[in-house]
Amino acid sequence: MSQDESDLLSRRAQRLSALLREVDPPVPPIVFPAERIARAARRRSIVRWRVAAAIALLALGAVGVRPVRAWIFQAAHVLWSAAAGAPRATPAPVARAAGASTVTFSAASATFVLRVARAQVGGTLTVETTSSASASASAGGGQGSAELVVLPDGLRIVNDSASAVSYVVRLPATVARIEVGVGAAAPQVFRSTGSGGRWVLDLRAVR
Repeated sequence: MSQDESDLLSRRAQRLSALLREVDPPVPPIVFPAERIARAARRRSIVRWRVAAAIALLALGAVGVRPVRAWIFQAAHVLWSAAAGAPRATPAPVARAAGASTVTFSAASATFVLRVARAQVGGTLTVETTSSASASASAGGGQGSAELVVLPDGLRIVNDSASAVSYVVRLPATVARIEVGVGAAAPQVFRSTGSGGRWVLDLRAVR
């Protein structure tokens, strides 16, 4: 091969290399997975704080409006579960007790928290443990009305201080610890060893 042919071949090879570099698409940089995970965690944290702020505003705006409070307890739980990435729970059943009313629900945890909003002018709260697999709560037998609100950890009775309604809460024998709080009073703790347990609280005596 002559020198001229060698030079020509070299120039063609250089042009071909240049063309290949031009048509070769650039490889996009790959973001390290840890960075993506950190960004996702920051977004979830921001969402949680925003939901917490929204819940606080709802609660403050509904102070003193008793029918709204029961809805807030349910909405707050659903919103926080969604923000935390937890499965959405079925809305808690609400029973308005004007006369006699009963609500049935599940109580799978070994601890049950029972909250009564305030003391009353009359009426009692009876808690029983039974062999039934489900729990129930009923209200009646007195003047006034109340709302029985099933919560993830127990039951809240939203009542009125002028009420004389009595309440009966029946729990499965698998519930070993029962915490009962009335108004601002310190909660009372009852321990069950099986079915047949029974505790009666006079709602007039809790101030």
